[in-house]
Amino acid sequence: VLKKVPGVTSALAERLTGGRYVDINIRRADAARYGMNITDVQSLISSAVGGENIGETVEGLQRFPISVRYPREVRDSVEKLRSLPMVTESGQRLVLQDVADIRITDGPPMLRSENARLSGWVYVDLRDRDLRSA
Repeated sequence: VLKKVPGVTSALAERLTGGRYVDINIRRADAARYGMNITDVQSLISSAVGGENIGETVEGLQRFPISVRYPREVRDSVEKLRSLPMVTESGQRLVLQDVADIRITDGPPMLRSENARLSGWVYVDLRDRDLRSA
């Protein structure tokens, strides 16, 4: 539609697909059966995949965080994520797939928001006119 407007030399909408995401859907009923809540499971996922700061080291005047997380080959594999070990407060040993569904989904290459609302952008080049002209 924008390409037909007088003065528009090009119009390009950003890509809506092309990104790959790991979707982890926690099954609340299964987690509750093992005495876990959503926060317990999210904490495991967050620390295993994103890392968790466990301290800091001081070198001269500089301080550096010490972060622990699973190796990339574990974080990049859906099968290995499904097999992440968990221990409940009662000492029961589980793996993540016992309480969550894990799959790869397609989505935008980058999530963008403005004023806390998702947004999509269209780039328009104009020639021989201003932005306000009818």
